[in-house]
Amino acid sequence: MDKYKIKIGNMKYLKKFNEDKEEFDINLAMSKIKGQYSQEKVDEMFDEELLEWVDDSWEEDYESEYDWYVDHNNGEAQDVVIESIISWYKKEFSKEISKDDYSELFDEIKSNYNL
Repeated sequence: MDKYKIKIGNMKYLKKFNEDKEEFDINLAMSKIKGQYSQEKVDEMFDEELLEWVDDSWEEDYESEYDWYVDHNNGEAQDVVIESIISWYKKEFSKEISKDDYSELFDEIKSNYNL
């Protein structure tokens, strides 16, 4: 029985080692991200971050914080959420991502989560 535990443990290590050595795979990255971040979780993250970008006087001319944000910002809250997700991915899987791969992943997250 211990023999099998060692073998399984070694297989997990080899899988992680091989993932680290492979070229960037956007589908694998998105699979890992979707496993950690549901649409609801990302929506909550965005709603919380949006409040950081809204002026205190929004009620004077707008019905909601979101309406004020749409008229006065350039996607800063979305960027913060996406960058947070990418940071999690890089840390969780010890990944270094090239600028091109980062941009591709950024755009894919933005598209997948409708940010």
